[in-house]
Amino acid sequence: MGSRRARRVPRDQDHRRRPLQLTPAPATSRPTPPETDVSLHHPDVDARPRPDEVVEALDGAESLLRLLSAQGVERIFLNPGTDTAPIQEAAVALRGRGIEVPTIQLCPDERVALAAAQGFWLRTRRPQVVIVHVDVGTQSLGAMLHNAQRANSGVVIMAGTAPRTLEGDLPGGRTIAVHWQQDQPDQIGIVRGYVKWAEELTMPETLVNLVPRAFQVARSEPAGPVYMTVAREVLMRPTEGVRVIPPERQRPPVLPAACRDAIATAARWIAEAERPLVITGRVGRQRSSAEAMARLVETAGLPLADTREFVNLPSGHACYLEDDAVAADTLRSADLVLLVDVEVPWVPLNRRPPEDARVIQIDLDPVKASMVNYGFRVDLPIQADSGQALWQLLKAVEAERTDERSARWQRRADELAAASRERARVRAELVAQERATRPVSAVALVDALNAVLDPEAVVMEEVTTNDVLVREHLRRERPDTIHAISAAGLGWALGAAMGAKLAEPARDVVALCGDGTFVFSSPVAALWAARDAGAPFLTVILNNQGYRAAKFPVVTLFPDGASVGRQDFTGVVIADPPDYAAVARACGAHGERVEDPDRLVDALTEALKAVRSGRCGVVDVILDGI
Repeated sequence: MGSRRARRVPRDQDHRRRPLQLTPAPATSRPTPPETDVSLHHPDVDARPRPDEVVEALDGAESLLRLLSAQGVERIFLNPGTDTAPIQEAAVALRGRGIEVPTIQLCPDERVALAAAQGFWLRTRRPQVVIVHVDVGTQSLGAMLHNAQRANSGVVIMAGTAPRTLEGDLPGGRTIAVHWQQDQPDQIGIVRGYVKWAEELTMPETLVNLVPRAFQVARSEPAGPVYMTVAREVLMRPTEGVRVIPPERQRPPVLPAACRDAIATAARWIAEAERPLVITGRVGRQRSSAEAMARLVETAGLPLADTREFVNLPSGHACYLEDDAVAADTLRSADLVLLVDVEVPWVPLNRRPPEDARVIQIDLDPVKASMVNYGFRVDLPIQADSGQALWQLLKAVEAERTDERSARWQRRADELAAASRERARVRAELVAQERATRPVSAVALVDALNAVLDPEAVVMEEVTTNDVLVREHLRRERPDTIHAISAAGLGWALGAAMGAKLAEPARDVVALCGDGTFVFSSPVAALWAARDAGAPFLTVILNNQGYRAAKFPVVTLFPDGASVGRQDFTGVVIADPPDYAAVARACGAHGERVEDPDRLVDALTEALKAVRSGRCGVVDVILDGI
């Protein structure tokens, strides 16, 4: 991934442009992973180790910034307070002496800061830093910390603590009454259940090892957030330089391939299956994994369903079951299910495989220990990096090929291709019907997005109850062109879009959200911060004037209840909502409210033009109310 633009797929490698023909590979051919995407080991590992280096730093805060620079940090997303003053001063002082430090980006809301760091991670796989204010700022991270945990996003979070000294004993001690109120017995306890690692920095000398340790833990797969606290006295303590350990000496570990015997068993089961199904969520985070997956499903004619947190297969691929109802029916009749990098493969109350179906799982974290009650039956769990395991599995499945199996796999592929064409025809008919519907149809809105979005545009998707519709209709065919929220903490899309834009300024970035999630996203803080950072993005609101996600459980749990009987759903309707386009304009962004379906394409085009000229854009599309 990295900060490079996604490469265009050569014509002879594009799975959408060539027919799905499953012919036996020549005897000399072996499936091999591409060398350009994922490194199975570190390329400079043979170089002689560099010695530690002592660099200029006059106090603990300067030491911290020098260590962050050494870790490759580009951005510090800051929500400041009385505890962060030494860091702010150190940044100015170091720059004044000609020493580069990470860019400090002011974020008026902590949630925007953490969502932005996660968006940056999704595009680069490089942890950035979020700094918040003592215990209260830590608590304000809230739902975004949940998201970072569940999405396995490497982010380094720092917070101050109440100063430790009371009577002027040390520089940085307590100076105002609130410092006593901030003094909590277990500040780290606020986040302990959501981070991989946490520590208090108690003296400048500990920074040398603990800061690199934080980044190593955050980046190591399964990646995730880490948390450090530090008091002002530590940051203001004088130092005579700081020792920097070369980052390559504290790398994240090389990821494991799969057990060969387990892969052989999985391949045999797949080869024998009559009604297989692949379910994935995050294969597309590595291009190598996604390419191997495409080769695998094409080789054996395997249907694939996903939660589309990434582009796991291109839209329109013959093996891709983008239709949720079709995916559910396929699961219910499957005799084999292959789970790859997926957190929650199905909801048992709604769908599940037959009791006698074999289930294979390939995942770096197959146990999901942080989910207290997981409960999915798996017959063959394989702990491995999918970027390697899928290529192993492809080779093993090819080894299981016989004439009879080849014919069966080809028949299944032909059936999948025919079914895919039929679903495309039905979708096209639906789109034609919905284009003129009033109020605006969500299907028509997604069709308009398909018409205006660049193939390389990055979509940050947080549409909650419209997620299935978007998966079925929004075409994303290039690698790395969609990221879904991956978790339950709403209010993510705008901050994440800002972070993605900072990571890749040349790309169009689009936040796709509902009206409820737009409000949760702290739009004033997010739009202001994006303007200040020079990171414009487009926000498209699917505005149904309420919280349909909160209406659904009322209907589901009480189908014969008073709410359904009276069609009176308390606490879910946003009556007389704000003018979100006006909110955008107040923040210096382009803003338009759209109620006419004929205006969709022009409104989106004009908003994208504004974004490309350097302003955020918000298009508030009024759908039928809940």
